[in-house]
Amino acid sequence: MMKKLFLILMIAALGLNADAQWTNKTLVYGALTRGYRVYKSPNYNAANPASMVITLHGLGDNMTNFSGIGFNYIADTANIIVVVPQAVDDALLASVYGTGNGTAWNSGAGFSGYYPNSAVNDVGFLNTLIDTVKAKYAINPQRVYCCGFSMGGFMTQRMALQSNLQIAAFVSMSGTIGTGVTAFAPGRAVPIAHFHGTSDSTVYYAGNLYGIDADSLIHFWVINNGCNPVHDSLRYAHTGTDTIKIDRFRYAGTNPNQDVWFYRMIGATHTVLFAPASDINEVMEAWLFMRRHTNLTAGIATQKDIERTLQVYPNPATNFVDVLLPETKDASYTVELFSIQGACLYSTQVNDTFHQILLDDARFSNGMYILRVTGNDINVSQRVMIQR
Repeated sequence: MMKKLFLILMIAALGLNADAQWTNKTLVYGALTRGYRVYKSPNYNAANPASMVITLHGLGDNMTNFSGIGFNYIADTANIIVVVPQAVDDALLASVYGTGNGTAWNSGAGFSGYYPNSAVNDVGFLNTLIDTVKAKYAINPQRVYCCGFSMGGFMTQRMALQSNLQIAAFVSMSGTIGTGVTAFAPGRAVPIAHFHGTSDSTVYYAGNLYGIDADSLIHFWVINNGCNPVHDSLRYAHTGTDTIKIDRFRYAGTNPNQDVWFYRMIGATHTVLFAPASDINEVMEAWLFMRRHTNLTAGIATQKDIERTLQVYPNPATNFVDVLLPETKDASYTVELFSIQGACLYSTQVNDTFHQILLDDARFSNGMYILRVTGNDINVSQRVMIQR
């Protein structure tokens, strides 16, 4: 959770009235009254539709505290409506930590088989929230973005995987793909950036207890988006007062909507970095990434719509994987199976709606793999576990 004192000091240093344009609102979704905050810049003009940035707080945090992350300052000059929704209390966590301190997204991040708020449809809530804000403000539907920290980062990743057609680009901070997420079916190349500290002792950079590791996350999106596996890299000049060093790795395809950017923050803990103490302002870097991208489809798809695109079974698999492909008039697909490290272990052309991959050689050991199917205007990926 963001440290309140740090945020208060940051706001005071900027000498700005951060609450001047914030409005608290509610909507009813799934029999729950859900809260959210909206920041409307004094420069907002309905004749010039704004971008929308959805920002998702971490475990145990709240919308009021997370409003201080800083997107509102960018909004004053960048024509952004900032939206900060509130997660609801998980009953078990609230019973341990107290009401209001057990707030959690149904992000798929869990531990020892327990996944907070697993019965809460946060995917549906966030889509309804986007529609609600669009109805109240002049929003450019091609410039809606999602960004989250910690568990909010896990939720950002879940939206990128399962309900991305309203959102142009995603940024996760210190949160990857949760262990409880089983449907890896983005349905398209998804512009995405990820920030992670190598000294994060909450969501470990490697050995993540709640989801996949940071490197594995990047490998997945590089595969899904069809990026060149060779990246460019930049070490930021060390101008801050801390000891953290920052590397940025950019993976690209033939168009910007394939972008996958990774910010490896060497020595950073479970926090969001701000200049001048650090070499970057993480929130500003997030916006600079997001604003590069527009979503030309800007449609609405439910989680079930995307999951229905590709069926893979059994999963976990032992000796074979059956792939049921979408039915089209002239079926022609490329079916590939990648290791989580990004190596292509299997590739074939398929001209039917059914294909079976045999797992009967030494290439396929126990672990997680990424199945990708491309062709007929689809690009779908799915996680496959092999357990012998």
